[in-house]
Amino acid sequence: MGALPEQQQQVVNTARTLARVLLDVLPDPAWVKDTAGRYVAVNTAFRTGFPALSQKSGDIIGRTDFDVHGREFAERAQREESEIMATRGAARVQQCIADASGRLRCFEVHRIALLTDAGEVEGTIGFAHEVTERLAAADAVQARAHELAELVENLPGMAYRCRDEVGWTMDFVSEGCRTLTGYAPDDFVAGRVRSWNAMIVLEDLERVWAERREQLRASGAFSVEYRIQHADAGLRWVWERGKTTPGTAGAAVVTGFITDITDTRHYLDELVYRATHDTLTGLANRTLLLDHLRHGIAYGERYQRMVAVLVLNIDNFKYVNESLGHGAGDDLLKEIAERLRTTLREHDTISRIGADSFAMVLMDQEHLGATSQVMSRLLSIVRKPMTLQSQEVFVTCSVGCAMYPTDGDDPETLLRRADTAMHRARAQGRNCYYFYSADIDSKTEERLHLEANLRRAAGRGELFLQYQPQLRLADRVPIGIEALVRWRHPELGVVSPARFIPLAEETDLIVSIGEWVLQEACARAKSLLDSGLALGHVAVNLSARQFRDRRLVARMRDILESTGLAPERLELEITESLVMQDVESVIGKLKELKALGILLSIDDFGTGYSSLSYLRRFPIDRIKIDQSFTREVDTSPDAAAIARAVIQLGHALGLIVIAEGVENAGQLRFLRDNGCDEIQGYLYARPLDPDKLTEVLSAPSQLPD
Repeated sequence: MGALPEQQQQVVNTARTLARVLLDVLPDPAWVKDTAGRYVAVNTAFRTGFPALSQKSGDIIGRTDFDVHGREFAERAQREESEIMATRGAARVQQCIADASGRLRCFEVHRIALLTDAGEVEGTIGFAHEVTERLAAADAVQARAHELAELVENLPGMAYRCRDEVGWTMDFVSEGCRTLTGYAPDDFVAGRVRSWNAMIVLEDLERVWAERREQLRASGAFSVEYRIQHADAGLRWVWERGKTTPGTAGAAVVTGFITDITDTRHYLDELVYRATHDTLTGLANRTLLLDHLRHGIAYGERYQRMVAVLVLNIDNFKYVNESLGHGAGDDLLKEIAERLRTTLREHDTISRIGADSFAMVLMDQEHLGATSQVMSRLLSIVRKPMTLQSQEVFVTCSVGCAMYPTDGDDPETLLRRADTAMHRARAQGRNCYYFYSADIDSKTEERLHLEANLRRAAGRGELFLQYQPQLRLADRVPIGIEALVRWRHPELGVVSPARFIPLAEETDLIVSIGEWVLQEACARAKSLLDSGLALGHVAVNLSARQFRDRRLVARMRDILESTGLAPERLELEITESLVMQDVESVIGKLKELKALGILLSIDDFGTGYSSLSYLRRFPIDRIKIDQSFTREVDTSPDAAAIARAVIQLGHALGLIVIAEGVENAGQLRFLRDNGCDEIQGYLYARPLDPDKLTEVLSAPSQLPD
């Protein structure tokens, strides 16, 4: 064989040097093997006794004592060596060897043909470099990368890396974008199909970019919420957070994560809605009203415009609840709310601030006349009839108004003064509106003070009863008494019923006061009867609030049982205006009371415009001519005509007719001449304390002839 080329000869020389000079000093295994397959040189690294030699894949190549005596490799190693010798070449392969302790160690094995000077192959030289730690580190990195990849792909959201530029061009998008957007990851990479900007709802886009930039400049990170358009055309709320990181060649990139928060956002929106809106009507509540009013005041201050604050209260709303039930009351409130919505402008605010109260903020009020027109319109739409539980119902309202800036410059003050004005409207007869004025504050304060004292009056023993006798005209014999409640205030003295009874009705105190009056009157009547006094009955007025109380019949039964008074000795007086509201329900309640044996009368007859078709159906015993007619029967032809008609009507229906407010002989003469059955008034007797009652009832009548 001729001389080898210079480069190949250099390899041979190098191999020979490794084999013969450095063999024993190499820290890793090295060996020389002749053409006969014998190991003629092995360095000290092999003398540790490796029991096996295998490929990295785990294939066993040899399993021997592999020491200085030499062992042949398995077939695979032999093929490699044969190829090396045949080609006078070299090979490199990674192998794993289990050492004497059984620990697997990895080597990078190099084999080179060992040539003679003549170029003949005299064997092979091999040496191995241990790469156990390097491969283990590489495996760990690869395993970690695999774990991270799996983690990213399984996260409920989309991870991304993009260029820090206006286009926000994506370089990487995780698989989570399929669920988040409905698009594949490759659709976004380099903007192949769709850019991320195109996903953001147009109304949010400018804000999103501004917030990203501002936060990135401040801290290098950002967090922002916005809406995206899903591939299915639905809107999704997302939360994106990210930060800038160094890229290649110094260019900055942004890495981030985007999560679907639609359900969370809807839940939070629902919580906010519930916190700021009335659940029954869907109107704003007091909290939201005050917030809108603050903005309205700021607007009015900036543009020099007036703002009106209205408080609307439904008159006698509790009567609807008590007569038709709370379901009907709720339906009424929803109907009123809808009427208010359709009446006011879109930029005005309507809210429900109480059980039967609404408040409104009216912007851009040019003058009080315009506000008056709005309030008149509100009165009109509220009093339109509505059908509740198949019954036609009529309600009215009272409205109060306070104006910015004349009546206040903060929300709480304006709302409070509008409420004060509303109460003044109610005090003036209801179904009207009233503008706030400074002089009503003192009266409101007085009213609040009076209410506070009235709440404690019964417990302090300040309430007491007087009794006004009733007389039969035919024989001038006392036939009954009417119980009248009085209030002896420790500072104000005796307070007029006209002053505190309306207040009691407005505040529901009338129920507790009314029950006390019934209990006390029945007990007094029983005491008088037990003393031998010939007393026909005791009459007690029932307020509308008491009458509509569903517990009324049961309470009457309890009072009669506890006092021992016979039912026919008790007469309940009910106003004509009350019985004409929700007639069918009233008839049912009257029949229940009548079934107990109680006498029933209609008070103030002639003022409520009764329908005769209804009147004949009421199970009543008496009708009482209102004192407003009685006082004028001898001076006013109209009053005389009405009184005469009431007497004739009562007799035609088989009822007893009694006139109240009889104060002079002329009135008495008219009533007697026109057949009135009974009278009550100062001409016969004033309201009396219990200790004077027996004396007056026992004495002969002193009425003029």
